[in-house]
Amino acid sequence: MRLRQVAAFFVVLGIVSPLAAQGWFGYTSEADQFTVNFPAEPEVEEITYPSEYGAEYPGRVYTVRQRDNVYSVTVIDYRDSRNVHLARTNSTEADSPQSYDYWRIDVLASIAYAATNFRRRGGEVTFDAWAHIDRVPGHQLQITNQDGSRTYAGIYLHERRLYIIDATV
Repeated sequence: MRLRQVAAFFVVLGIVSPLAAQGWFGYTSEADQFTVNFPAEPEVEEITYPSEYGAEYPGRVYTVRQRDNVYSVTVIDYRDSRNVHLARTNSTEADSPQSYDYWRIDVLASIAYAATNFRRRGGEVTFDAWAHIDRVPGHQLQITNQDGSRTYAGIYLHERRLYIIDATV
């Protein structure tokens, strides 16, 4: 599991939070193949994630809330993306199997689309750059929110799963 180094991301984020020194531990999701440091056991929610091209993908959100701090890992499963796109009711002729396979673009562009969604939330973006963890490509953002909190986000695509790591403190 290459994304085990994602845990280092949350360790760095923990420096920002006064709660960080208290009880952080390595949480592992075998279902979604990641390990991350959380300050407590996360709540897990099944979701449907709308993609840039109108397809809906299954996913899970792992969330820990402590006071005003929120830590989460969202995992979107793109492994069946071709069939998800073929089953869409909102497709056009451009989406047909004889045309270009938009399901491929949907997967490849998922990092940029998730980053765009963070930017659309508002606030001042203070860091916005391509990144990688152990050669797994991604993007990182830091945003100062209007309420004075800070959002640290890492978005990575690995083996057709999109990992969105978010800490707002």
